[in-house]
Amino acid sequence: MTVRALVQKVGFGVGLGALLMAGALVGAGSSQGHTADPLSTAGAAPGATPGATGVAVNPAPTAAVSPAEFPDAVVARSDQGDVTVLRLDGIITPGTERRFLDALHDLPTRRAVVVELSSPGGFTSAGYRMIDAILAERQAGRPVATKVGDGESCESMCVGLYLAGYPRYAAPGAEFMVHAPRMAESGRMTMRSTQTMVQRLVSLGASPAWIQRVTAAGGFSGSLDYRETADRLTADGANIVTELLH
Repeated sequence: MTVRALVQKVGFGVGLGALLMAGALVGAGSSQGHTADPLSTAGAAPGATPGATGVAVNPAPTAAVSPAEFPDAVVARSDQGDVTVLRLDGIITPGTERRFLDALHDLPTRRAVVVELSSPGGFTSAGYRMIDAILAERQAGRPVATKVGDGESCESMCVGLYLAGYPRYAAPGAEFMVHAPRMAESGRMTMRSTQTMVQRLVSLGASPAWIQRVTAAGGFSGSLDYRETADRLTADGANIVTELLH
């Protein structure tokens, strides 16, 4: 099954069991083989309701999907002068994590990196370790920026990964999606996992005021996913995107 076909099958998303911010931070490991971050279709799902400001909220399905069905994202390296672009295209899985970290750690110390993302999300255990790795690289002095290009989307777990970089570039029409996490086994959400996810987004830089607006619109209710384009996020002061590409 192709990534596109799988994502269309999943719809709003399968979820992540116990979404722990990062195992090292909370002193507990997540169940890597059994949990996944929510996924969503690349475009508005049938029945999606576009808001007056360009926001779209889409209904969430209840069916769960086996984690074994998720293919690894493609991770590609491109050296461009004194900068390396690491492009991640597809679902964030433990296999994606290994490839991404191998590529990152193979680079010369402090060589600048741009992480280019096009992803519907993935496994939180893998995604959070990737986030922590990017933050550690930045703390050690390596510049790590993130980017979402024109016509591409960064959804669910991908948004956290995007927030780990700085600056955070995006084309005006690039799409971002957040929502409440859902358990892979049952398709259900929990308040604790949703609160933990929101706290993580804020800790990575998302504006608390924007988070409140998403919450008020039902974006973390478990029944909707919430999308905005990069230009709208910038206009809304979300602090997701720091630099629009023109």
